[in-house]
Amino acid sequence: MHGSVLSLIPFLVVIPIALLTKQVILGLALGLFTGAYMMHPQPVAGLSSALTYLGNEMAVPGNVSLMLFLYLFGSFVGLLRVSGGVQGFANWMEQRIRSPRGAFAFTWLSSLFTFMAPDFRIMTIAPIVSRAFQRFGVRPERVAFAIDVTSTPLCALVPLGTAFVAYMVGLMHTSSDHAAATASPYRLFLLSIPFNLFAWAMLAVGFGLTFFRHSRTKMHTNRPPTDAVRNASPWAGAAVSRRAAFAVETGAIGMPADAAVQRPLRRTKAHAPEESVPDPVEVLAERARPSQLNLILPLALLLGATVVFTYLSGRAPGVSVLTAFAKANAARAMLEALVITVVAMFVLYTVRRLPLQRLMIGFLQGGNEMMPVIVLLVLIWAVSAVAADLGFSAFCQREIVRYVPAHLIVPALFLFGCAISYVLGSSFGTWGMLMPLAFSLAAGGAESLPLVAGAVFASGTFGGFASPLSDNTIAMATVMKLPVMQYANYKLKSAAVTAVVCAFGYWVVAACLPVGH
Repeated sequence: MHGSVLSLIPFLVVIPIALLTKQVILGLALGLFTGAYMMHPQPVAGLSSALTYLGNEMAVPGNVSLMLFLYLFGSFVGLLRVSGGVQGFANWMEQRIRSPRGAFAFTWLSSLFTFMAPDFRIMTIAPIVSRAFQRFGVRPERVAFAIDVTSTPLCALVPLGTAFVAYMVGLMHTSSDHAAATASPYRLFLLSIPFNLFAWAMLAVGFGLTFFRHSRTKMHTNRPPTDAVRNASPWAGAAVSRRAAFAVETGAIGMPADAAVQRPLRRTKAHAPEESVPDPVEVLAERARPSQLNLILPLALLLGATVVFTYLSGRAPGVSVLTAFAKANAARAMLEALVITVVAMFVLYTVRRLPLQRLMIGFLQGGNEMMPVIVLLVLIWAVSAVAADLGFSAFCQREIVRYVPAHLIVPALFLFGCAISYVLGSSFGTWGMLMPLAFSLAAGGAESLPLVAGAVFASGTFGGFASPLSDNTIAMATVMKLPVMQYANYKLKSAAVTAVVCAFGYWVVAACLPVGH
């Protein structure tokens, strides 16, 4: 279809609704119905068209595999939690912390075992290291920052074994289809990693602030722990926010930041009211016998199997190892590795005499926590499809590229994405809204696909890290007992400066990098 300004309407519905309501899923649903009724302006025909778009996207084999991967990945994390693997690793780590510098070193090194998702990392590491840092009198916001900076920025860069990878590759697949890109989605994702400037820069800034900044050790926000706090489960204050972590991230629910933190804190102190239903996975995790092997063995199997299946999917006679990895169907390989790992976890945990009912609760409840992410992806696929039929890509390629200088498009896209992600507090939502636009601009000759994709991923990473509405900020403030806005402003100082530097970096890269690189 010959695109006109009308092709922008679905996204002009999505973005304002999402910003006003903090509900990305609501905005995408309204955008989908708006586009469907523009294509078929009759009451029944428009509804049927919207449902057809949803059904068509969910029926695509690659999309089915991605949805299955996301659900199984949630199940994988749920099994780790109910098996005592997370608690076992945490106990093992806590016993080896002897100094503040050692505690910070363990905080960074622990990312090698907890990189699968930011919330998983925060809920696993923060309660343990916070108790260690209390012994040394380190300010809680400095501890929280060290964990936070190795959560979303790091997860956005890890190329396998995370929910982020599956979601990001899914976005690349959808955007590539509608922008007529020829490279494989996973290869495009790998090429975009160096251009996620904010994630790289934030890790560097965080490392410097963690290990080379002199800081007073006297705490001014936390009182000395009482006996009740000492004896409480380390996850008690965070359990409520953990249950809604992915829902907050995707914009499936709205939760004012201060209320989100104060509510679980009040429930913890006043003994949860009768209507408060505990998270069954958290309850079972607290009852499980700690064993670090229940975490290390499945994680090693997942990473090893992913590498093996990736190589096998691209292997061919006369093809080198590097070429095999470049041509591999990485999304399929990650799904196969995850299925093998989940099956092996059931066998391992059964041999180690964990109750089957406990494993099934961890499997199903963990998978259900990923449903908001799956719903978000399906809506993004459908909105992108209806926008493509309205000529969105053609309009962007013809009009925006014509009037906006090419070397300014990427910095402007990055800063615009930072503003959206900060207001939404959702990296996933920001990526989903901006990636179709970025690919359309790149297809029109504005810039290379990896560069614009990296800029979009960087902008979402900014909000996921710095926004007071981010589930990471809420969860971290809950665990560390910090006021949300105070902690968010503490992070924003370094994040904002880093973002400005990155915007300048994108301007330099856009001016120097050949289009199509």
